Amino acid sequence: MSNTNRTQPVRRAWRDRFGGPLRQLLCAAILAVVQFTVPRATLAHEGHEHDKAPPLNLPVAPRVVAVTPDYELVGVLSGEHRLTIFLHRFESGEPVKDAKIAVSVGEREAEAIAKEDGVFDVSAPWINVAEPVDIVFKLTLPNDQDILTGRLEKTAVTGLPGGLAPTSGGDLRPMLIVGIGALMGGVLLTLLIGASVARRRQVPANKPVRVDDSSEQGTQPERKVERLRRAPVAGIALLAAMLTFDDAEAQTAINLPSVPSTMATDVPQRMADGSLFVPKATQHLLSVRTVMTAETKAPRTVQLAGTVIADPNSFGRVQSPRPGRIEAPEGGLGFVGTRVAKGELLGYLLPYIEAADKANIESQIAETEARIVKLATILSRYNERPGAMPQVKVDEVEGELNALRRKRAELRPSLVAREEIRAPISGTISSAAVVAGQIVEAREVLFEIVDPARFWVEAIAHDPSVAANVTKAYAVASSGERVDIEFAGLGLFLKQQAAPLTFRVMQAPPNLSIGKPVTVILQSTVELSGIVLPASSIVRAPSGLHIVWIKTEAERFEPHTVRYEPLDGQRVLVLAGLKAEQRVVTEGATLLNQIR
Repeated sequence: MSNTNRTQPVRRAWRDRFGGPLRQLLCAAILAVVQFTVPRATLAHEGHEHDKAPPLNLPVAPRVVAVTPDYELVGVLSGEHRLTIFLHRFESGEPVKDAKIAVSVGEREAEAIAKEDGVFDVSAPWINVAEPVDIVFKLTLPNDQDILTGRLEKTAVTGLPGGLAPTSGGDLRPMLIVGIGALMGGVLLTLLIGASVARRRQVPANKPVRVDDSSEQGTQPERKVERLRRAPVAGIALLAAMLTFDDAEAQTAINLPSVPSTMATDVPQRMADGSLFVPKATQHLLSVRTVMTAETKAPRTVQLAGTVIADPNSFGRVQSPRPGRIEAPEGGLGFVGTRVAKGELLGYLLPYIEAADKANIESQIAETEARIVKLATILSRYNERPGAMPQVKVDEVEGELNALRRKRAELRPSLVAREEIRAPISGTISSAAVVAGQIVEAREVLFEIVDPARFWVEAIAHDPSVAANVTKAYAVASSGERVDIEFAGLGLFLKQQAAPLTFRVMQAPPNLSIGKPVTVILQSTVELSGIVLPASSIVRAPSGLHIVWIKTEAERFEPHTVRYEPLDGQRVLVLAGLKAEQRVVTEGATLLNQIR
């Protein structure tokens, strides 16, 4: 029998018995490499406190937070034995002015140095984070005093999805070498064992095998196979122990984030749940302000699309009476933005006549002048001989002569005379469509003059009954500027199946112009309950919903989806999504919404 035939049963037995363990060993080795080379994350055991703030994604400097009903203080370790203190009002977030702070730990005390309103620095050798330190801040103001207490300690970092946390940064090269070595050793060991078994000859079936009474029963190849089958299990157990040991080290490293001792400011972060961590230094820089919510009643509103139009009694249009050429007066042509008075000279119009028309006029003038000369001669002869001709005949010649002279006076200016262009009303030139030497046609608009103190607003209402219960009305421009308006009347004809409403502008702002689109807000007599907030508090979430940012802690903000109605252009009435006694961001909400 050949060697190949004799070893086939052993190879088949080796494959059947060692295939599963070999795969287990390879998988364990691969897991070891992944465990040692990839930046690992371990479960952050936060207990079952659902009200606790979500952990941070990135490390931050050690800090102390102290809050009272009136003040909010955050101290950040910004250097070796140096603490930067931010002191703001609790409700509004405004920096506290003219304040003095004394910092004490036990019997040791140091005076903080004011850098600017709400920002202080204090240095002392006993300010460190070797272990948590309880700090007392004694606040002194011109008309108030307060004491704030807090604990200076490091901040844990566990912010990966699913409650995972990165370990502290370290050198991965030793772990990489160990992982690769484990993988190569496991594969090499398995190959060597397989080759050794394959080389062994099969034991003849008719040859008895000596079995020692003290040893296990079975043939020698079976006992060796059994020992080799247990080898991968031991390897897997060893790898599991290594992984468990390293995982324990990772759990220990969670509470020790790598933060430079000279770190002065921290980075704003967006948590996995959508909330924000905004350092107090960033809030101070961006001037983030808040307001405490309170439930109240406000009138119900209706929004309409509107346009700024001119007051019919304060709008003038200058048109050309005939074709001609524009000439500038001595002071120059009127231009946009010029303030003019009624009757003021804006320019000249030199009539323009075609060649044929000009020849016709000139022939009429020549004929008229010839007849004037003839009649003047006849009249002079009649006057030389008084009584020679009846007086009726003399009057007839004299009247015809005067008519011819008037005709000549009208024909001559049409060739050379200039026509004055004057302002029809007092106001500001809002449109000027002429330049010197320009040829204009009859009825062409040359200037438009508007009184800037008198504007109207026209709105379109598909339901004309909205004007029945109007108490107040406002027009809001795209820039957010609010204009008080007064209801003037309701049109009896429809525009695009809607009735036009006209409103007078009570006090026009300087930048209001004709044709500017506005949103008309009508307040009715019906009242609703809700929370009144500035319109700047409402921002859009990535989902497109309207949200407001709630300040839950000194450096924590949470988004709340709300439903609201405009109130007067500058304020809104939140109908759902908020409760009383919550701090809503009113200034800087747009900047907070951009933090990623």
